[in-house]
Amino acid sequence: MVTLTREGCRRRREVLIERSGADLLIIVNPRHIQYLSGLYITPLQLSAWAMSFLLIDGIDGTARLLVHNGLAAAAEHAHVDNVDTWTSYDFATGPGVDSYAAAIPQLRDRLARHSGTRFGIESGWFPAGPDLPATLDIAPVLQDMRRVKYPDELVLIREAMRANEAAHKAARSFIRPGITEIDMYNAIHAAITEEFGGPVLLLGDFASGDRAGEGGGPPTSRTLSSGELMILDIFPVVNGYRADNTATLAVDRRLTPRQSEVEAGLNDALTAGADALRPGGRAADVYRAVRTRLAEHGLAEGFTHHAGHGLGLGHPEAPYFVPGSDEVLRAGEVVTLEPGWYGEGTGARIERNYLLTESGPEILSSHLTTFA
Repeated sequence: MVTLTREGCRRRREVLIERSGADLLIIVNPRHIQYLSGLYITPLQLSAWAMSFLLIDGIDGTARLLVHNGLAAAAEHAHVDNVDTWTSYDFATGPGVDSYAAAIPQLRDRLARHSGTRFGIESGWFPAGPDLPATLDIAPVLQDMRRVKYPDELVLIREAMRANEAAHKAARSFIRPGITEIDMYNAIHAAITEEFGGPVLLLGDFASGDRAGEGGGPPTSRTLSSGELMILDIFPVVNGYRADNTATLAVDRRLTPRQSEVEAGLNDALTAGADALRPGGRAADVYRAVRTRLAEHGLAEGFTHHAGHGLGLGHPEAPYFVPGSDEVLRAGEVVTLEPGWYGEGTGARIERNYLLTESGPEILSSHLTTFA
């Protein structure tokens, strides 16, 4: 299993300490625990259903994990200096406890050892219970840090892209009239699991016909019919990181003249958006480039959402390609572009992921964006 590196986690902690000004940083968000320690708390296992903490000393830089016994084995492989565990339920003796509530006194006990300390906490994540006299909100610092990816993060993102490409390849070979949206989802899930070599949290939009006209949604028992389009916006979580690539497929692999027009317009808009992806550029200008090109094809009125967004541990995340965004693009960001059109009882969307570099955007996804 590919993971974040010790050096990458150490460097991110150093940057966080420097930018936060806190004496002791308390990390609760599972994504940030992974970001700073390498411990991936996947929702696909029982041990995810508890609260964990990463304590980072802002003075000497040491990092300590506090986890319940179900995560003890995984935590031993994390890139930290110490691991403390407490028992939630040992599957052999005694009843289980609320593993979220029981974690609070464990944290309180350890924080009691620190007096006169400026605590760095993540607003929105720090639990009620521990009463801290002086706190600094480090959430904005972490959100900003996450925009520019470190080399070890890019390794995981590229792994997610490869798994997603297998999903799109399987979708093209499997789609046909008479199957259901759930049939498509199952075929895609099987392909992505096989490519990854283990369980994958598969999210996305799997919407056909008139449901595609609504933009998407989870798969249903709806049967695919000839002449329809199906939106496949596939965004798996692979080792904690995301890929987010979309294709729209003609169910019977043949296009009507109108569907061909939409296909051409969306792909032209995707190219226009990619041409605007430059460090130092404004997110709003990327949106404008996409929408302007759609307007040239008569599709702008059916374009009802953002033109894309950042991608990494979360989705969507900064930068946001929307009309009012003054966010400035940075080299090292991973972003997605997703022009779409919805109307006339149907809809379509395509999407690619890019790494911003000083010399221009690098395409991370090689799946096809043609409809047939």
